[in-house]
Amino acid sequence: MITAGAALGAAFACSGDPEVQRKGGLAGGGGVGATDGGGSGGFGADGGLCLDGQVVCEGKIARTCNATGGFRDEVDCGARDCRPGVGCVVCTPGEATCAAGRATACSEDGSRLWEFDCDANQGMTCEAGRCEGACTPPSLANGYLGCDYWPTVTPNPVWEGFDFAVAVANAGDQPAEVLVTRGSSVVRTETVPAAGVSVLTLPWVPELKGGDVDACQLPPEPGATRVVSGGAYRLRTDAPVTVYQLSPLTYSLSPTPAGCPLGKDCPGGFGDTCLSFSNDATLLLPSTAFTGNYVAVSWPAASQRAGFVVVTAVEDDTEVELLGRGEFAAGAGIDAAGNGKVTLARGDVLAALSTTPTAGGAYGSDVSGTRVRATKPVQVIAGHSCANVPTASTDACDHLEHAMLPVETLGSDYFVTYPAALASQSPHVVRLQALTPGTRLTFDPPSVSAPVTLSPADGPLELSGVEADFRVVGDHAFAITQYLQGQASVPSGSGDPSMGIAVPAAQYRRDYVFVASETYDVSFVNVTAPVGATVTLDGAAVPATEFSVIGSSGWAVARVQLGAGEVHRVESDEAFGIVVYGYGLYTSYLYAGGLDLERITPPPVY
Repeated sequence: MITAGAALGAAFACSGDPEVQRKGGLAGGGGVGATDGGGSGGFGADGGLCLDGQVVCEGKIARTCNATGGFRDEVDCGARDCRPGVGCVVCTPGEATCAAGRATACSEDGSRLWEFDCDANQGMTCEAGRCEGACTPPSLANGYLGCDYWPTVTPNPVWEGFDFAVAVANAGDQPAEVLVTRGSSVVRTETVPAAGVSVLTLPWVPELKGGDVDACQLPPEPGATRVVSGGAYRLRTDAPVTVYQLSPLTYSLSPTPAGCPLGKDCPGGFGDTCLSFSNDATLLLPSTAFTGNYVAVSWPAASQRAGFVVVTAVEDDTEVELLGRGEFAAGAGIDAAGNGKVTLARGDVLAALSTTPTAGGAYGSDVSGTRVRATKPVQVIAGHSCANVPTASTDACDHLEHAMLPVETLGSDYFVTYPAALASQSPHVVRLQALTPGTRLTFDPPSVSAPVTLSPADGPLELSGVEADFRVVGDHAFAITQYLQGQASVPSGSGDPSMGIAVPAAQYRRDYVFVASETYDVSFVNVTAPVGATVTLDGAAVPATEFSVIGSSGWAVARVQLGAGEVHRVESDEAFGIVVYGYGLYTSYLYAGGLDLERITPPPVY
C-alpha cells in the first residue's frame, strides 16, 4: 500500500565544459589502470605484468589476461591488426565516410566503428566526405553529455494527473534546440538557453506505465512482460546537453485537482494538497554511450509491486536476449525464468517484469543480476514499480528507476558514502552485484563487511542500515546501487525510497555542474576526493575540516548542505566524485552528479 512516497521533483544535473573536465590519476591507496582491473594476471609479450582484463598482443593474437596468472581467452585477428589494450581493431583508426545522410567513423584506436545518421537535427553536416559537428559520436565518445536521448516510461502506479517529464540542461554558451518525437510524430520542441535548464512535460505511455493507484492508494497488478511498439520518446538537440527523466515531475499539487485519489475514501488526507507518493528520477545516458551488454540491479517484488528491466532499442533489427535471474511474469517471448529473445525496431520497448507474491508483507522475486545482451546498442533502465525499503513491511513503497551503466563502463574500485540528514545520519541500503564468477570484494574499513566472494548467480550482496563511508575493491568489475530508506525506518525521519547508482572511481571527473531542486526542504552534495585535494563549490573553497577520511583509503568525503539556487558548480585539482540528494516530507531524491563513460572493462563471457 502506498501511504507515503519519495519524489525527485525537478532535480537534475548538467555538465560543465568538457574540455576542462579531464581526469587525473587516482590518489591515495592505489589508482586504476586502463582496464580498471583489480587483480594480477599473466605476463604480456614484453614480459610485463598483465592485469586482469587487460588485452595484450602476440603478433596478431589478442590475449585477455585473467586474475590467476594466465589468459582467459585469445583471438586470432587474422587480416586485422592487434593493438595492445584494444585487441583486434575493427576499422582503420580515424577513417570516416558520409554519403546520402549516412555516415561512418572509426575511433582513434580502431576499437569502435560508428554507423549513424548525419542528422541535421543534431547540428551535423556532411563535409568533404565525413560527418562533422559537435554531436557526432567521435566528438561525444566516453562522456555523459549527448545530443540523442531516449526517455522511456517505466512501470509506476502514480496517479496520471502528475506529469512525466524530462529536464534538459545546457551548459554551453549558445542556446540548444530540442526536438522530441515518438515515432514519426513531433511531440515537443524547445529552446534551452545557454547555461540554462528547461523542463519538458511528456504524455505518459499507458502501456508502459500501467494502471494508477485506487482511492486507498493501492497499486494495481503491474502485468506481464510485454513489448510496446514505438513506446519510447526520442530527444535530439543540436548541441551537447545533459538529460534527466522525472517520473513524475513533482510530488505535490495544490489545490487538489479533480480526480486526485488521495484521501477520498481513506483516512490520512493531507488537507488541500494532492501528493503523488511514488516518484523517482534518473540521469539518462546519451545513445553514444550505449552498448549491447548490461547487468540489471533492481529490488525484490512485493504484493502488486514488481521489479522490472526495461530495454529500449535505438536501431532497427535489434535482437535483445535476456538471461534472467528470479521469476518473471512471462510474455513477449520471455519465459518465466526471464530467458528469451525478442527483435525490436527503433523506439520499441521491452518491459520485463517480475512476478508478484500474493501474500502481503513479504518479498518475492528479485530480478537483480538479469543480463541483457543485444546485437546493437540499447538503453536499459531497471527498478521497481513501488518498493518498500529496507523490508517489505516498511512504510511506505515508492517507485524506483535508474539507467544502468553498460558493463564496459563498470569498474572494480568504488567509494560509497552515506547520506546526511538535518538531525542525524540516515542509514541506507547498498547492493553489490558481481559480473564474473568468483569476484572477491574487500572493504575499507573492514567493519563494513568481511571480505566476500560473489558470483552472478548469488544475486546482489545487500548491506542494510549502512551508516559508514567505505571503499570497496574487487578483483573483477562489479556494479553497485544505493537506496534511500522509507521515512519510518530512519532516525532522522527524512525521505522515502529512491534509487541511485555508484560511479566507479575510474570514471570520476574534475568538474561538475549540477542542479538541485528548490522544491525540497533541504539538499546536499557528497564530495568524495583524495585527501588534500582542493575543492571549490560555487566558487568558495570547501574547508578541509568538512572532510571525513574514508578508512585507510587516503580519500575523504564532505557532506555539504546546498545554499539557495538550483545550479551549482563544483571543481577540484584532482578527479573526484559527487552524489546529490535531498529530502522533503515523505520524499527524497538521489543521483550521481555526473561521470565519464570510458570503456574500461571487457564484458564477461556468458
